[in-house]
Amino acid sequence: MKGFVMAQSFLQQLIPAMEEAVMLTVPLSILLAIVLPLKSAAYKNMLVKMLKWGFFLSLFMAMIKTGTRQAVSREIFDAMAIVIALVAEIFLLFVLVGGKRENELPDATKRFFGWAVGGITLALFLWHGMEIWLMPVISVNAAEGNYFTVAMLVKIVGWLTGLCLGFLSGFLVYKASAALNHKRLVFVFAVQMAATIFGEVIFLLQVLLARQVLSSETLLAIMAPLIDHQSWLIFVVFFVTFFVPVTLFLQPRPEKTADENPAEYRKVLSNALHKRRWGTAVVGVLAVLVSLSSFGSAYANQKESLVPAVPIEAENGTVGIALEEVADGHLHRYGYRAQDGTTVRIIIIQKGGSAYGVGLDACEVCGATGYYEKDGQVICRLCNVMMNKATIGMPGGCNPVPVAHKIENGKVSIDAETLEEARRWFR
Repeated sequence: MKGFVMAQSFLQQLIPAMEEAVMLTVPLSILLAIVLPLKSAAYKNMLVKMLKWGFFLSLFMAMIKTGTRQAVSREIFDAMAIVIALVAEIFLLFVLVGGKRENELPDATKRFFGWAVGGITLALFLWHGMEIWLMPVISVNAAEGNYFTVAMLVKIVGWLTGLCLGFLSGFLVYKASAALNHKRLVFVFAVQMAATIFGEVIFLLQVLLARQVLSSETLLAIMAPLIDHQSWLIFVVFFVTFFVPVTLFLQPRPEKTADENPAEYRKVLSNALHKRRWGTAVVGVLAVLVSLSSFGSAYANQKESLVPAVPIEAENGTVGIALEEVADGHLHRYGYRAQDGTTVRIIIIQKGGSAYGVGLDACEVCGATGYYEKDGQVICRLCNVMMNKATIGMPGGCNPVPVAHKIENGKVSIDAETLEEARRWFR
């Protein structure tokens, strides 16, 4: 069982890191394959500059978000990055699909082209980069000072492995894309951008609906299934990435020119065949990525079933639970039905003597996924962190959100209003 939990922890870090890295590196790799062959060094310089800015800015914003939780709104920050990306992506597609050569573009278009390259690079790095940096921070916060453990090492190694897989896929996609002729390269870039724009628009509309900037019931009905299945978007990215090797395999072999001798032509054919191998490598790594995001994710997210919550009701504005029900040192779960129909789950455990830990069946880090008891230990159902019983009822880390209560008249007494206010954790 311990090996099972460790494997889950490893995959729970590996898969999200891998998926974020893929969504960052694959579009940038195809963009890099377009920009590098261009004659103007300004485009390359802009791309490299924005890569550096994106790396350090995403790290800086993650540090600010970690140090001052309210200083950075993830929704607003990500929405701003996406707006920049959308404008740049649409402009770049318009120019590339237009089919004009670099030397045929007006000076103003060339200048905006460079800005668009930089805008896409910076925006994608800020959006996905910040998410990548925050992953190990969440693990560290949940550890509550127990940093030098095997469990923490497994999580960090999983995160690093995921990053390596994501960046490896980006490198292979770049090599395969660079082997395409310009028209085919523009085609795969357009397909990749269409998938990227689709995901960005869904996220942007979700933010606008949540902030009630948009309130169309028709739009909400359309968006609801898309929002509920956002995790499937990574498979859209994998699918459109598959166009890179397929397009490379379908690319006609080079024709023999009049002034080429047979030996030179054989060398050209050999070089073309060698380039096709990058396409084969992309297919191979895509098979690994798809397997991890499907079968690996299903394995990683197997959850212990929660013991059903015992229904409780308020009398005279107070919920009372007899101490004799919970004085056995085991985890007990109760469910209070709020006025709006939301079931607010609370857990109670005797920590020792007359000390009891009382909290919501939810935490600030993992949400309302709940806790279960195994081998005398209380464990978070999402991240598999083992709770210190002595700290249950205290704020911080992956601890249950504390619930104000009193021990009186042989009961754990909780104000019904306290539980009504806790509804937000279970919506």
